[in-house]
Amino acid sequence: MDIRKISKRIFTLLFISILAWFPAELYSQPGQGRRAAEGGTLPKIGKLQGTIIDTETREPLMFASVVLNSERDSTMVSGAITTEEGKFVMDELPPGIYYITINFVGYPSQDFNSIRITFREPEVDMGIIEVSPSAQLLGEVTVEAARSLMETGLDRRVINVGQELTSIGGTGLDIMQNIPSVAVDFDGNISLRGSGNVTILIDGRPSTLTGLSGSEALEQIPSEMIERVEVITNPSARFNPEGTSGIINVVLKQQRKPGYNGMVSLNAGSAGRYSGSVNLNYKLNKWNFFTNYSGRLLDMESFGNSQRETFGGGVSNFMDQDINGNFGMNSHNAQLGVDYNFNPKNTLTASSRYSNWDRSMDNLTEYMLYQDLTSPSSLFLMDNETDMLHNSFSHQLNFRRTYDERHRELIADVGFSTRNMDRNENFLQEFFDQNWNNPNGVDNLERSNMDGKNWSFTSQLDYVHPLSENTKIETGFRTQVRQMDSEFLFENQVSPGVWANNTNRSNHFIYDEQIYAAYAMYATMLGKFSLQTGLRLEQTLVDGNQLTEGKTFEKNYLNLFPTAHVRRNFENNQALQISYSRRINRPHNRNINPFMRFNSEYEVSMGNPELDAELINSLELGYTRFWESTTINPSIFYRNTNGMVTRFQTVTDSLPGLEGREVTLSTYENLNKGISYGAELILSQKINSWWSMNGTFSYFRNIIEGKGAQMELENDNYSWSGRFVSNMNLPGGWAIQVNGFYRSPIIMLQGEMDAMYSASAGVRKNIWGNSGTISLNVSDIFNTMRFSMNNYGDNFTMDMERWRNSRQITLGFTYRINEFERRRDRRSRDNGDSDNMDFDDFDM
Repeated sequence: MDIRKISKRIFTLLFISILAWFPAELYSQPGQGRRAAEGGTLPKIGKLQGTIIDTETREPLMFASVVLNSERDSTMVSGAITTEEGKFVMDELPPGIYYITINFVGYPSQDFNSIRITFREPEVDMGIIEVSPSAQLLGEVTVEAARSLMETGLDRRVINVGQELTSIGGTGLDIMQNIPSVAVDFDGNISLRGSGNVTILIDGRPSTLTGLSGSEALEQIPSEMIERVEVITNPSARFNPEGTSGIINVVLKQQRKPGYNGMVSLNAGSAGRYSGSVNLNYKLNKWNFFTNYSGRLLDMESFGNSQRETFGGGVSNFMDQDINGNFGMNSHNAQLGVDYNFNPKNTLTASSRYSNWDRSMDNLTEYMLYQDLTSPSSLFLMDNETDMLHNSFSHQLNFRRTYDERHRELIADVGFSTRNMDRNENFLQEFFDQNWNNPNGVDNLERSNMDGKNWSFTSQLDYVHPLSENTKIETGFRTQVRQMDSEFLFENQVSPGVWANNTNRSNHFIYDEQIYAAYAMYATMLGKFSLQTGLRLEQTLVDGNQLTEGKTFEKNYLNLFPTAHVRRNFENNQALQISYSRRINRPHNRNINPFMRFNSEYEVSMGNPELDAELINSLELGYTRFWESTTINPSIFYRNTNGMVTRFQTVTDSLPGLEGREVTLSTYENLNKGISYGAELILSQKINSWWSMNGTFSYFRNIIEGKGAQMELENDNYSWSGRFVSNMNLPGGWAIQVNGFYRSPIIMLQGEMDAMYSASAGVRKNIWGNSGTISLNVSDIFNTMRFSMNNYGDNFTMDMERWRNSRQITLGFTYRINEFERRRDRRSRDNGDSDNMDFDDFDM
């Protein structure tokens, strides 16, 4: 039985099923099936438009359902779905008297009456329409409905995590584990739709500018400070095209209400997890001051094992590892900022953020080398103690100017960041006899120090100019300059108190990168079609200087990145959208530094200065349908990657300083190409006024073709994942959340990651008139979160498994000062990578 053929048939049936969900109205001509509620054959000359916003937050409600009904017999005449700006338009309407019904998940159905369309006044603009979140009385108890967990836009999904219960006391990395289409492995590496090359933004700013990885940046953010997560799989030309699978933007909570307000959170968990945060805001006349602080203490255990077999010349050699470790962290983050409104049209914002975190690790690894398990050739312990101290400053300046002309605005941003890292490691290797009983007196003592100094500067200018009520253009430019200076010193103890530099391992590498970008976009509405096209031009200049070996190299390349988005709104609250984008994934400085980095005595990695950037073409087709209590969002996607960058492993016994020892060497190569395609389904269901559920299902195929300088390999696999979330808002201020996920095995070029799955639950109780909240959650209830994989190459196979004490209980308390709202103030327009961005769509 051919599993691949069966999987292919399943994928085909899934694709056909998605198309089958598209109602017949989707293929009908505009106006077909529409009932003339007033007058039957009256000419359809009318037009109705308006903008829907939340009464409390003043935010637009995107993709809300608007239905036009006849006041005479309540029959449906027309319908529309709001854009990302909350706008809706209905045209070709006959004269008559109507009312509209607005539906949005988490909000009650609301009617607005007495809408008159006449021959004298055929066009009606309802202006700003305010709707309020649901508040239903159950006896004498008020139950407040939260905003929808997920909102769907033209080029993104917005996941509102402000009410997330199962991640309380955790970090942004814990939040990522509950985001649809996103996966997090044991080491905190984040992938989107099976690709680890994803760009992580924090409030629209790249987390990697000063050398922090996306997971490292998210690990410093308490989950309570996060308002929402935006997943953008096909970004427009406004956004930085970095990242194979797209962008994940983490938006933090902010507040700009008059007077003073704030929020304080404290959390304590099992296994030594403690965290707290304070968020304060004070607004007086033209001034708005804001500040926040967060701190976190962590102490947890980790475990792992691996088995490696190398073979050649008819002989097999084995190496087993058994790992026990301890991981601790002490982090502090503080921000201070101010807004000044010169007048209603000109605002200046300045802010600075300081981060300090100390991470310690102590791993004790047992090694056993043998050809025959009954008589091992070598038994030894490796004790690796690591301490990393990070300090970073980030300064941002933002100016925004609006005009009397609607949609016209100018935004300028400047940012400067620095980061210093001091990493110290001590290695102790102790050998034993064959029974692990007595040390044989041979110890190796080594130490290393890594001194890193990074800085980055960014500037961006964006201008939007409307050409008409339904058409606008946008243009802008961006500059990004950064340097990463890493000096690594490795020493061996030659006698007590005497250390000697190991020149085979010490190195000093400086990485300079400059990116200059300009873009232009055009957007318009043609009837029920929303069209958006854009083009981005980027020049990249890279210089690498390996001072230790006296080697330099450079990479200069110019790239064009076209994008296109089209959406068609249909009757009965449905829309179809198709999008295309071209993206790039530039090698990181670690990927191109040609010097060897020693993870252990038997694991070495090194970069490849010949790496080129990989280029990605991405196409996506999506459909959205709203009912009063149900929303479905199926989509299919295709992604083609040329020059795919991947890690490649070999086992060698000829490394300098390690001659004769079989060491796993990891490096990087540009592959011929990689292809991914698949389907996703997102379903939101409101069971009743207090219970709602959300489920996501992804099914995709990965094809990897390796034809680089050192390899000629191929791999092909079908994978799938699913998530489920249940939210219950009960009387008396109680709330319960249960979620679970499963991710099937995922292929790599030289192996496969095994399946992962877990379930978590949380409960919350509002107290003191909803000013306070007590919460309790249990993560990984069944203790199933384990990361395991198998690798293989021409002369080796290796299996490994790693896990932590992921099942934890956390108790949290939150107090809100002066009704601190868990909404972000959308006072600045999104600009891709500029400051204070919310990623609104370029859609009229």
